[in-house]
Amino acid sequence: MRALRYDSFGAVADVARLVETAQPRPARGQVLVRVQYAAVNPLDCKLVEGEFRRIFKSKPPSGIGTEFSGTVEALGPGVVMPKIGTPVVGFIDPTARPPGALQQFVAVDAKDVLVVDAADLDTACTLPVAGVAALQMCRLAEVKGSERVLVHGAAGGVGSFAVQIVRILGARAVATGSRLSHPVLETLKPEAVVNYATQKVSTWGGPFSVVLDCASTLGGADIAELLPNGGRYVRTLPAFPSMLLDPILNAARPVKRFTLRLRPNTDDVRTLLNWMRRGLLRPLISERVALANAVAALEQLQTGRAHGKLVVGVSS
Repeated sequence: MRALRYDSFGAVADVARLVETAQPRPARGQVLVRVQYAAVNPLDCKLVEGEFRRIFKSKPPSGIGTEFSGTVEALGPGVVMPKIGTPVVGFIDPTARPPGALQQFVAVDAKDVLVVDAADLDTACTLPVAGVAALQMCRLAEVKGSERVLVHGAAGGVGSFAVQIVRILGARAVATGSRLSHPVLETLKPEAVVNYATQKVSTWGGPFSVVLDCASTLGGADIAELLPNGGRYVRTLPAFPSMLLDPILNAARPVKRFTLRLRPNTDDVRTLLNWMRRGLLRPLISERVALANAVAALEQLQTGRAHGKLVVGVSS
C-alpha cells in the first residue's frame, strides 16, 4: 500500500515521503479501514519535526496523520461490528500509538471508529481531531450562554470549529484572523471579526469571559488585557513549564489558564456529527488534494495561510 512516512525528525519537505509498504493486519479488537479521506493538522507537522516527542509516540520511523474516514475492509478476532463495507470515521490517538492516517489502509481499535453516512466521508474526516479539539476547549473553558468569547486564530481548522461551537452553546464569538481570512470568517457568523496583524490587543473588544487561543500565540500581557478577574484562557498547544504549573497556580489566580490535553473519543465525534447533520456545524474545507500532494498540503499548513481544513483524498 502507499503510505506517507518519515524515518527521521526534520522539516516536512525534507523527511516526509510517499512509500510502498506492507498492508497492516487487524489485531484482536481491531478493524482494518480502507482510508478514503484524511485531514491534516498543524500537529502533524510538529510531530514530524520532533516537537512534543516526550508526549506523543511519534518517534521515527512513523506514519503521519491522525484523523480519517473510509470503509471497513476486514475485522480482527473478536470483532463483529461494524460490518465489512460500512463507512466509518476514526482517529489515531498519538499519545497511545504512532500516527498513520495518511495511508491507504489503517488498523485501529474498533472502539475508535464511528459509523457515518457514506455521503459524509469527505467532511467527517475533519471532526475527530480538529473538531473534537474545539469542543474540548469550549468544555475546558466552561463556555456558557450569553458570554463573550474571543477565538484567536479563528480561520484555522480548530478555530473555525470553535467559532461555530461557541455559537451553538449560546455564547457570542469574536474571531481574530488576518485581513485575507476575513471573508471566510464572516461566513462563520461571529459577532465581530478582528485583524490581529494590524489592530492592537486593546482594540479587540475586550474584556471577554473566555479566550480560546487556537494559535497558541498570546502572551501574559495579552491575556491580562483581554480577560477580567474570573476569566478563562485555553491554548491548544503545550508550553512548558506552564502546562505543568497552571493546574497548581490556578487555585490562586484571578484568571484561570489551561492547556488543552486532547482526548479523541467517539462520543464527542458523535456530538459533532449530530450538529453537522442538523445544519448547525459546517466543516470549513479550503482544499482537497490527492495523496501524492500530501506533503505540499502539510507545507501549506505551516505557512499559516490555510483557511479551515485541508483534506487528502487517499484512495483517489
